[in-house]
Amino acid sequence: MTESRPSTPPAPTARKDTGVPSARAAGEALLRTAQRLEGLLGGLAAEHGLTVFQARALRALHDTSSQSALARQLGCTASRVSIVTGELEGRGLVRRVASVSDRRMRVARPTEEGSRVVDAIGAGLTARSPLSTALTDDEVAALYRLLSKVEATPEP
Repeated sequence: MTESRPSTPPAPTARKDTGVPSARAAGEALLRTAQRLEGLLGGLAAEHGLTVFQARALRALHDTSSQSALARQLGCTASRVSIVTGELEGRGLVRRVASVSDRRMRVARPTEEGSRVVDAIGAGLTARSPLSTALTDDEVAALYRLLSKVEATPEP
Protein backbone atom coordinates (compact mmCIF):
# COMPACT_ATOMS: atom_id res chain seq x y z
CA MET A 1 0.00 0.00 0.00
CA THR A 2 1.44 3.34 -0.98
CA GLU A 3 1.16 6.36 1.17
CA SER A 4 -0.39 9.38 -0.50
CA ARG A 5 0.93 12.80 0.31
CA PRO A 6 -1.31 15.80 0.35
CA SER A 7 -0.70 17.89 -2.73
CA THR A 8 0.53 21.43 -2.37
CA PRO A 9 -2.09 23.83 -3.59
CA PRO A 10 -0.97 26.06 -6.46
CA ALA A 11 0.06 29.60 -5.60
CA PRO A 12 -2.77 32.06 -5.99
CA THR A 13 -2.51 33.97 -9.26
CA ALA A 14 -4.96 36.69 -8.33
CA ARG A 15 -6.33 38.25 -5.20
CA LYS A 16 -9.76 36.76 -4.63
CA ASP A 17 -11.37 40.04 -3.70
CA THR A 18 -10.18 42.10 -6.68
CA GLY A 19 -9.02 39.77 -9.43
CA VAL A 20 -5.74 41.73 -9.49
CA PRO A 21 -2.65 39.51 -9.94
CA SER A 22 -0.76 38.92 -6.72
CA ALA A 23 2.78 40.19 -6.22
CA ARG A 24 3.88 36.55 -6.19
CA ALA A 25 2.23 35.85 -9.54
CA ALA A 26 3.80 39.00 -11.00
CA GLY A 27 7.19 37.98 -9.63
CA GLU A 28 6.90 34.51 -11.10
CA ALA A 29 5.95 35.97 -14.49
CA LEU A 30 8.94 38.31 -14.24
CA LEU A 31 11.27 35.39 -13.47
CA ARG A 32 9.92 33.37 -16.40
CA THR A 33 10.39 36.36 -18.70
CA ALA A 34 13.92 36.93 -17.38
CA GLN A 35 14.76 33.28 -18.07
CA ARG A 36 13.39 33.63 -21.58
CA LEU A 37 15.47 36.76 -22.19
CA GLU A 38 18.55 35.09 -20.69
CA GLY A 39 18.05 32.17 -23.10
CA LEU A 40 17.72 34.56 -26.01
CA LEU A 41 20.86 36.41 -24.93
CA GLY A 42 22.66 33.08 -24.56
CA GLY A 43 21.82 32.09 -28.12
CA LEU A 44 22.89 35.45 -29.53
CA ALA A 45 26.11 35.46 -27.48
CA ALA A 46 26.91 31.91 -28.67
CA GLU A 47 26.55 33.08 -32.28
CA HIS A 48 29.58 35.27 -31.53
CA GLY A 49 31.45 32.64 -29.54
CA LEU A 50 30.69 34.28 -26.20
CA THR A 51 29.10 33.20 -22.95
CA VAL A 52 26.24 35.24 -21.51
CA PHE A 53 28.59 36.63 -18.86
CA GLN A 54 31.16 37.67 -21.48
CA ALA A 55 28.44 39.36 -23.55
CA ARG A 56 27.12 41.21 -20.49
CA ALA A 57 30.65 42.30 -19.54
CA LEU A 58 31.42 43.48 -23.06
CA ARG A 59 28.20 45.52 -23.11
CA ALA A 60 28.86 46.94 -19.65
CA LEU A 61 32.34 48.10 -20.70
CA HIS A 62 30.64 50.76 -22.83
CA ASP A 63 29.25 52.40 -19.68
CA THR A 64 31.68 51.78 -16.84
CA SER A 65 34.80 53.67 -16.00
CA SER A 66 36.62 51.13 -13.85
CA GLN A 67 37.04 47.45 -13.14
CA SER A 68 35.44 47.91 -9.71
CA ALA A 69 32.40 49.63 -11.26
CA LEU A 70 32.14 46.78 -13.75
CA ALA A 71 32.32 44.23 -10.93
CA ARG A 72 29.48 46.01 -9.08
CA GLN A 73 27.35 46.20 -12.24
CA LEU A 74 27.88 42.52 -13.03
CA GLY A 75 27.55 41.39 -9.41
CA CYS A 76 30.91 39.65 -9.29
CA THR A 77 34.40 40.03 -7.87
CA ALA A 78 37.15 42.22 -9.29
CA SER A 79 39.20 39.09 -9.98
CA ARG A 80 36.36 37.66 -12.09
CA VAL A 81 36.25 40.94 -14.03
CA SER A 82 39.98 40.71 -14.61
CA ILE A 83 39.60 37.17 -15.95
CA VAL A 84 36.72 38.00 -18.29
CA THR A 85 38.36 41.16 -19.63
CA GLY A 86 41.48 39.10 -20.27
CA GLU A 87 39.40 36.57 -22.20
CA LEU A 88 37.76 39.34 -24.21
CA GLU A 89 41.13 40.98 -24.84
CA GLY A 90 42.48 37.66 -26.11
CA ARG A 91 39.61 37.57 -28.60
CA GLY A 92 40.37 41.12 -29.77
CA LEU A 93 37.09 42.47 -28.40
CA VAL A 94 38.61 44.78 -25.76
CA ARG A 95 41.90 46.55 -25.26
CA ARG A 96 43.43 47.83 -22.06
CA VAL A 97 44.40 51.49 -22.09
CA ALA A 98 45.73 53.96 -19.53
CA SER A 99 43.03 55.60 -17.47
CA VAL A 100 42.40 59.26 -18.28
CA SER A 101 42.07 60.12 -14.57
CA ASP A 102 45.06 58.06 -13.36
CA ARG A 103 47.70 57.15 -15.95
CA ARG A 104 49.04 54.40 -13.64
CA MET A 105 45.78 52.46 -13.99
CA ARG A 106 44.71 50.43 -17.03
CA VAL A 107 41.07 50.22 -18.05
CA ALA A 108 39.41 47.91 -20.55
CA ARG A 109 37.59 49.45 -23.50
CA PRO A 110 35.76 47.69 -26.35
CA THR A 111 37.59 47.59 -29.66
CA GLU A 112 35.80 48.38 -32.91
CA GLU A 113 35.12 44.64 -33.28
CA GLY A 114 33.87 44.49 -29.67
CA SER A 115 31.46 47.35 -30.36
CA ARG A 116 30.28 45.61 -33.53
CA VAL A 117 29.53 42.44 -31.53
CA VAL A 118 27.64 44.42 -28.86
CA ASP A 119 25.61 46.15 -31.57
CA ALA A 120 24.82 42.84 -33.30
CA ILE A 121 23.69 41.19 -30.06
CA GLY A 122 21.63 44.27 -29.17
CA ALA A 123 19.98 44.28 -32.58
CA GLY A 124 19.17 40.58 -32.21
CA LEU A 125 17.64 41.16 -28.79
CA THR A 126 15.57 44.06 -30.10
CA ALA A 127 14.31 42.04 -33.05
CA ARG A 128 13.51 38.85 -31.11
CA SER A 129 12.66 39.98 -27.60
CA PRO A 130 9.06 39.58 -26.46
CA LEU A 131 9.47 43.04 -24.94
CA SER A 132 9.83 44.40 -28.49
CA THR A 133 7.42 42.09 -30.25
CA ALA A 134 4.56 41.79 -27.75
CA LEU A 135 4.43 45.26 -26.18
CA THR A 136 3.68 48.71 -27.54
CA ASP A 137 6.16 51.54 -27.03
CA ASP A 138 3.94 52.94 -24.26
CA GLU A 139 3.81 49.53 -22.55
CA VAL A 140 7.60 49.20 -22.75
CA ALA A 141 7.96 52.67 -21.21
CA ALA A 142 5.55 51.78 -18.40
CA LEU A 143 7.33 48.48 -17.77
CA TYR A 144 10.68 50.28 -17.65
CA ARG A 145 9.36 52.77 -15.09
CA LEU A 146 7.96 49.98 -12.92
CA LEU A 147 11.10 47.82 -13.12
CA SER A 148 13.29 50.85 -12.36
CA LYS A 149 11.20 51.50 -9.26
CA VAL A 150 11.56 47.88 -8.14
CA GLU A 151 15.28 47.87 -8.92
CA ALA A 152 15.83 51.06 -6.88
CA THR A 153 14.15 49.59 -3.80
CA PRO A 154 16.75 48.78 -1.14
CA GLU A 155 17.10 45.15 -0.19
CA PRO A 156 15.62 44.28 3.23
